[in-house]
Amino acid sequence: MSNIEIVKPSDTHMCEVGYHIVKGHYRKTKDGRTWVDVHRRKNRGKSKKITFYPENLLYLYWNSTKKYKKINVIKGFKPYHELDSVIQFWLDYWQSKFKKLPKIDPLLIKSLIAQESSFNPKADPNVSHSSAYGLMQIVDKTRIALTGKVKSSVTQDYINTSRKDLEDPVINIAVGTRWLVVKYFNAYRRKGIKIHNMIKIYYGGKSEAENEEYLQKILKRYSSSGGTTNMGQ
Repeated sequence: MSNIEIVKPSDTHMCEVGYHIVKGHYRKTKDGRTWVDVHRRKNRGKSKKITFYPENLLYLYWNSTKKYKKINVIKGFKPYHELDSVIQFWLDYWQSKFKKLPKIDPLLIKSLIAQESSFNPKADPNVSHSSAYGLMQIVDKTRIALTGKVKSSVTQDYINTSRKDLEDPVINIAVGTRWLVVKYFNAYRRKGIKIHNMIKIYYGGKSEAENEEYLQKILKRYSSSGGTTNMGQ
């Protein structure tokens, strides 16, 4: 794989949370039709529950001024340091909403990405039983659960994205870390479960043996790249 391209979108492709971008379009008028330029529009409804659209996720990341350190290189791969700030930003952002949750090591997320997609932003298993896509291999079921339109463990901070949106590393990692954090929080609140067990849940294999095998692959990448065995409670 070559370096991952992370490019800041134009201002017309980003807007703050609570608004969404309306693409340029023709609008019917009594004299025919007229062109309406791309513009932002306030989200409809009175619900206090926040929904993040791709343009909001991009706005949050690209308007952040916080500087992050480099994450260790995953053994066997190129450095991919262009992802380091993305991973750390989204972990900080989502974990700030669950303040009692033990911190997740960014290197663990980078190890997970290496295992899931080998750092390919367009990774697609191309098999009938899987809809996984992108760096963190987000499946359709996860995308739908995060919208809040179906009953799931997600009860706040919804995200509404398309499969195509997941090609953008900023959006893919925003969605993947959001899903991991909510899974971790819900299980931790009930059982004080360890973070490595959340990796199993993220994978969601058909059997415990399959989940354990996947976990061990992640931990091997993590430890061989400098990760510590103590990853939270």
